[in-house]
Amino acid sequence: MAHFQFTIILCSLVLSITFPKFSVGVDTLFANQTLVVGQTLISQSQTFELGFFSPGKSKNKFLGIWYKSTPGVCVWVANRNDPIIDSQGVFLAVAGNGTLVISGGGSIIWSANSSGVASNPILQLLDTGNLVLLEDSSQSYIWQSFDYPTDTWLPGMKMVDDIDAGLEKYLTSWKNPDDPSPGDYVFKIENQGLPEMVIFRGTTKRFRTGKWNGLFLCGVPRFPNPVFKPELVFEKDRLISIYELYDSSFIVRLTLGTSGVLERYTMNGKRDKWNSVYTNPHDPCDEYGQCGNNGICRIDKPVRCECFKGFAPKFQKEWDFQDWSGGCSRIRPLNCQTGDGFLEVKQVKHPDMLRFWLNTSMMLEECRDECLRNCSCTAYANPYITNVDRGCLMWFGDLIDTRELSGADSKQNIYIRLPASELDSSTDLQKEKEKKRPIMLILISIASGILVSGFINGAQEMNKRDVELPVFKLVTIMAATNNFSRENIVGEGGFGPVYKGNLSAEEEIAVKRLSRTSGQGLEEFKNEVILIAKLQHRNLVRLLGCCIEGEERMLIYEYLQNKSLDHFVFEYTIDGKFSVKSDIFSLGVVLLEIVSGKKNRAFDHCDHYYGLLGHAWLLWKENKILELMDECFKDTFVESQVKRCIQVGLLCVQKFAEDRPDMSSVIFMLGTDGAILPEPKEPGFFIERSSSPVRDCTSPSKMSYKETMTITDLEAR
Repeated sequence: MAHFQFTIILCSLVLSITFPKFSVGVDTLFANQTLVVGQTLISQSQTFELGFFSPGKSKNKFLGIWYKSTPGVCVWVANRNDPIIDSQGVFLAVAGNGTLVISGGGSIIWSANSSGVASNPILQLLDTGNLVLLEDSSQSYIWQSFDYPTDTWLPGMKMVDDIDAGLEKYLTSWKNPDDPSPGDYVFKIENQGLPEMVIFRGTTKRFRTGKWNGLFLCGVPRFPNPVFKPELVFEKDRLISIYELYDSSFIVRLTLGTSGVLERYTMNGKRDKWNSVYTNPHDPCDEYGQCGNNGICRIDKPVRCECFKGFAPKFQKEWDFQDWSGGCSRIRPLNCQTGDGFLEVKQVKHPDMLRFWLNTSMMLEECRDECLRNCSCTAYANPYITNVDRGCLMWFGDLIDTRELSGADSKQNIYIRLPASELDSSTDLQKEKEKKRPIMLILISIASGILVSGFINGAQEMNKRDVELPVFKLVTIMAATNNFSRENIVGEGGFGPVYKGNLSAEEEIAVKRLSRTSGQGLEEFKNEVILIAKLQHRNLVRLLGCCIEGEERMLIYEYLQNKSLDHFVFEYTIDGKFSVKSDIFSLGVVLLEIVSGKKNRAFDHCDHYYGLLGHAWLLWKENKILELMDECFKDTFVESQVKRCIQVGLLCVQKFAEDRPDMSSVIFMLGTDGAILPEPKEPGFFIERSSSPVRDCTSPSKMSYKETMTITDLEAR
């Protein structure tokens, strides 16, 4: 039967191409035409191109579709399992019965399975990148490449999981850059309990988006957003398909790489380069099961994996070496007879639904009671954030792949079951820790209190003055920055990338775009605006406005090029040193102020920051650092704690922002006995210019300083 079908196709093919006519550059191939190596079809908008190509270093030929302006980016491959080793005499044609075939050497190398027979079939490459075989008279598709995705998801292409129709469409990575045959990874819809999207390596999960929570997939950025506006189709709580509407004004793609990383790209305004928008897995906490069973991943912590309360590392030695694969086990077993309780863990990507029970109509309070009645139930949650009180999801057995999400909805929580004794002991242990709190932690609290109080007071002052900031539309900023082209990037700090743009021929701007990895949310962004506005000096650098639209958070400044004072205030604000590290610098100053009694008389008459930082630095270098300590601590201090506090303070005020620790590291260093601290480098006395000594600050050590404008001067003024 197969031989008979092959004969029909081959005969039909020979008859249909007896009089071949073909013009390179069109978007359509008719039944009496062929496409040979070196010839291509080009979509009407000149976006996509179809032809034979050799990927990477390979000498084999494949039929594929790529972007005309960036031919190295292939989005679809026809014969990925059937490489053409000898391309002599190879051609693509539409057989008379409507079958699309690649033929060579008298045999068929590859053919497409069409859904019907066409009397007058044509092949057309659309502006969407979809290659369609259709009946010329009816314009109905009998076959399309979008039904057979390879490694790239394009707008208009559907990802499908429809068991009733027996239909599944998903991405499969290339084997390697030289070989487009199916690789190790797939990205697909999974409808197990609640729907989500998962990257698999074989049968092992690599990454999952998190379950559908009624509004979006709970472990990825909320959508729709400016860069991703999908349409989702559900049937009886199953996600049947997901796709993105085609928009000719934006060229975007989502590609599953050979290493299993899913990356979304947008093309710049010139349509010659790609900008990476985001990746999944996005960080180590996105890696499936990063912390093992009953562990939670917190990306902002020095040690990102922790056991849930009431659990302890199963293999402590491996855990100490940051191998968390063994996970955690209960400290005390559950006691179903005498009563258990629940510990609420807020704003998380829920654990994977491996063993579960789901009831979407049950009240949450009933769900709690139901979990307590079942001795195998280990946790429960409301599966949907759209209805706070209704919906019940229960887990049985170990909890795996849970991560904290700083930007998660406040209702996206989970309740972990613990024995009542464990809940009580947790409370007692906390009280005991508070009783034994060392003096250094009091210093931490005081320092943090002063710092936060200063920020809050500053914010309140700004609110009292009712600061108004112009708001720019996202489309305006995209046009000004050439669709956030990489060529427009002028810097990058902890806040995110900085783009140069043009609002008009006369007005240049700098756009600070909040990176999703910065961990900042809307409230933090608003505080950021207030703090930066507080820093402004109208004669130095001007904050023109902001853009808050969807997930986008941006600050727009006037663009300055002069290598002068305004230039330095601009490497400070734009590069993210103010937004990410100035709070650390300020905390370091506060720590040193507390230890030294805030204002040491020896340098009251000098610039305070010059004197304090210089004095502390010199005493540190001379191994006389305890001389900095105020006399009020003389009867109560612990030498190691005071030295550590000063050392952390000096680490926080180092000259270069990249040398300064982040806040979590500061807390760890201050609160951990025996922690090995790095040696501090020179404090930020100056930025980078002038070598002439100017003034002496009379102090016990007769220090001499260079006259330069410091960041702390600017903050003080």
